[in-house]
Amino acid sequence: MLQRSLSEKVFNVFNILGFFLFTIMMLIPITFVIKTSLDISQIGEVNLNLLPVEPSLLFYRMVINDESVYRPFMNSIIITVAGTTLSMLVNALGAYTLSKRQLPGSRFFIYFLIIIPMLVGGGIVPTYLLIRALGLIDTLPVLFVPQAANAWRMILIRNYYWSIPLSLSESARIDGAQEFTVFFKIILPLSKPVLAAIALFTGVAYWNTFMAAVLYIRDAKKYTFPVKLRELIILGGDAEKNLEEMLMQLGLDPTEYFLSIEGLSSVMMITAMIPIVIIYPYLQKYFAKGIMVGSIKG
Repeated sequence: MLQRSLSEKVFNVFNILGFFLFTIMMLIPITFVIKTSLDISQIGEVNLNLLPVEPSLLFYRMVINDESVYRPFMNSIIITVAGTTLSMLVNALGAYTLSKRQLPGSRFFIYFLIIIPMLVGGGIVPTYLLIRALGLIDTLPVLFVPQAANAWRMILIRNYYWSIPLSLSESARIDGAQEFTVFFKIILPLSKPVLAAIALFTGVAYWNTFMAAVLYIRDAKKYTFPVKLRELIILGGDAEKNLEEMLMQLGLDPTEYFLSIEGLSSVMMITAMIPIVIIYPYLQKYFAKGIMVGSIKG
């Protein structure tokens, strides 16, 4: 049995202790949000308890009964699904092209069309003028089409392609396979780890789309769920009136409840986390392998 040195033992102790403290720091805010969403006892007061004093699903019922939540939620789902699909296709194809070491001008494409634009952006105003010239203002595609190609994700996928033996694609070409056949039948099936990891990053980014919706969307019906959450938390000037209307829709007497917007906001935050929590376990098994290989190869 391998004997560990004293320094290694000390390092392991501090490493475990550090991760334990980090886990606690992550869990406390999440637990507090869940507690706030379930507690209807004087929510407006400063209370740092992590257990609800008066548990109730009233805030969840209010959100489910609020029809104004459904449209932004569906918009975010559409943007996430369409954007992730388009982005993965564009980045996977682009990475396959860049993985060709014998491609003429490959260094030019990598440095001047990928790396430099990744480090230096045009800014908000030039981007807005470009999107307006393309006629994408106040349309749902503006929330996922401009962000489809991503240099960092493309480089990670390209590096993973380099870990696949060339003999596989060469043997397929000898048998008469074309480039698209090689790509879709050989390269993509072998690239599931990195594609799953990148898809998770991309999906989370699209699900949290906020700034693009604020800048380019004018119709409130096309807002995303984060914009709806921001409207509820920051722009809730008529919060008490809205809460009273929501209680009346449930057939409850507003005078019997003393609620504040914090509980309703907490439910919205939890709702925003649900899709990611559901999807992550299915992609987690590919996550570490895909990122590690895509980062160090090449």
